[in-house]
Amino acid sequence: MIEEKIYIDNELHLLNKRLISSEKNGTKGYTKHLESIIKEKIQTRIEVNDFLRKNHIKVGDPIPEDDLFVEYHYSCKVDGGFKEGVMKFWKAAIKYKMKKRLGKYFIQKR
Repeated sequence: MIEEKIYIDNELHLLNKRLISSEKNGTKGYTKHLESIIKEKIQTRIEVNDFLRKNHIKVGDPIPEDDLFVEYHYSCKVDGGFKEGVMKFWKAAIKYKMKKRLGKYFIQKR
């Protein structure tokens, strides 16, 4: 679920950037499409955050390590104490995963 939260947050960030760009360009149909996707992703994010909260798991903000990697720190409550850890992601892999996850909402040009 930690990984799911990270990807959903990245998806929402990307979708919001596209929404702002779409509003500037005046494409109403595309803007409505993006808004519907964002509403769906926000609902999923609420469910994931509820799960994490119930299981006493906290995920920190991304920390860029260098040009290639980004780290996410997390902590979870275990047996009266806390276990902390770090998840390291390759930025190109995140970008590829975003393309796959959001690809179902957009028509791919060939």
